[in-house]
Amino acid sequence: MNQKYEVNPDVLVTDLDDELALLDPRTSKMYTLNAVGRVAWQVLAGVGATAAELLDVIVQAFEVEEEQAREDLRSLLSDLERQGLIRPA
Repeated sequence: MNQKYEVNPDVLVTDLDDELALLDPRTSKMYTLNAVGRVAWQVLAGVGATAAELLDVIVQAFEVEEEQAREDLRSLLSDLERQGLIRPA
């Protein structure tokens, strides 16, 4: 969980109240992020973050169990990286 990530600067982001919509201009695919994904994206869009740093933010912001948050975060980061929306910093 020490890998640092950053957002792909080419991704277009639209705020939809409690969600974020992401558009990858290379593929024209749109992705939506729920409240947890939104917080993770906003942190990554700032200065980037490691998975461990994101985990701390999510556990504090949503008062969830750390183990469940860790599993969900791994899945989210894996999906975002696979789709080219984030990348290792």
